Amino acid sequence: MAAKKKTAPRKKADTHEAAHPTFAVLRTATRSLINMAIVCAACGITLLTLMTALKFQLA
Repeated sequence: MAAKKKTAPRKKADTHEAAHPTFAVLRTATRSLINMAIVCAACGITLLTLMTALKFQLA
């Protein structure tokens, strides 16, 4: 019977350290807000374009 290999002991994380650094969370949140603003602007422009086209089509 083959002997089982022992696994290396895992280093325990310090309990006082945050799982994610604050600056990384803020950077991700900022990117998300910027992306959301870009998408909203693009949707708004598309909607205005379609409304304008419909207005001239009915006139």
